[in-house]
Amino acid sequence: MTTLALISVGALTGALLELTARTGSFDRIVVASRALAKGEAKANNARLGAAMQGYYPEIAAVEFDMYADEAPEQLANMRADVICAAPSMLPWWRVKERSAAAGALHDAPFATYIACHLAPMQALRDAYVASGSAAARVAASAPDVVNAVLARTGVAPVCGIGNVAEVIPKLRMAMASVHEVIPTEVQVRLVAQHAFEYFCLHANPPEHTPPYLLDVNCLGADVTAFAQQHLFTPYPIPYELDFNLVTASSGLEVLSALAGDIPVATHVPAPNGLLGGYPVTVSRAGVELDLAPRWSLAEAVRVNTNSLPFDGIEGLDDDGTIWFTSATVEALTTITGARHEKLSPSHAPALAEAICKAFG
Repeated sequence: MTTLALISVGALTGALLELTARTGSFDRIVVASRALAKGEAKANNARLGAAMQGYYPEIAAVEFDMYADEAPEQLANMRADVICAAPSMLPWWRVKERSAAAGALHDAPFATYIACHLAPMQALRDAYVASGSAAARVAASAPDVVNAVLARTGVAPVCGIGNVAEVIPKLRMAMASVHEVIPTEVQVRLVAQHAFEYFCLHANPPEHTPPYLLDVNCLGADVTAFAQQHLFTPYPIPYELDFNLVTASSGLEVLSALAGDIPVATHVPAPNGLLGGYPVTVSRAGVELDLAPRWSLAEAVRVNTNSLPFDGIEGLDDDGTIWFTSATVEALTTITGARHEKLSPSHAPALAEAICKAFG
């Protein structure tokens, strides 16, 4: 029996619950939430929907608080093969709602709120290590950077989900249309950090874009140069709660692959704690890089590192300290009333609390 544990059932993991319940990839799904009643209701909803599509996985709701002393024991008792978690004290959609009337804060860099993603992920990582679990751990809270911090301060998740993977279908569909093939006959390899996605899925052509590496092959022919022309063409999408379904779709592919024996080629953020997003193969054996032959790992890491300022990050130290750009420092000063030029992992809970308090 293959078991998936979904930790902290919010908008993204809730969407993942609905999708995984309908695929047959897992025999058992554990829905772990601090609010047991919410977890049970989510489980019931998934059971009904899956049953109407002919799937009947065992779905169990359990109470779980990653900050509690008993968290390691509770994690061990889930007997999970794969764990996926996306906890955040201030998710992106809530920031969008609450900053809409806050003037300049509406355009604050992404890194302004990274402490709110890092703090709970650190607590969950510590509980996971203490539990002795051997489950493949997928961490989906701002994984491009957060998972890299987790790797520098302890045990890294196997990967994240979303971000870099969400650009690939746009390219495949464009190339398939031009070359009159089916999208699956277009092979794409992309190295890009979190910020890159927003320059590809937009209503207007961007002026300046983050660095990236791209390799596109169609039926044995290198069509990379042509594909470059389609990367930044207008492709507007609603950045609302529905977008979680796109991320959940990328997550479904990864989670299913982690439960299977046949390697699946895909893209993920932070494979084994690396910074940014990469092409990989995923299976029960783990996550392996699948870079284009002409790329070196050092080059790929450098591209993702050089993209960090587009998210409001100046750099990331070996000890996990995040250095902010001036725009992020200014936003944090406005929000908290204190100047924060950097974020050490140990300070993440305090800064997260200050930001959440300011947002009410």
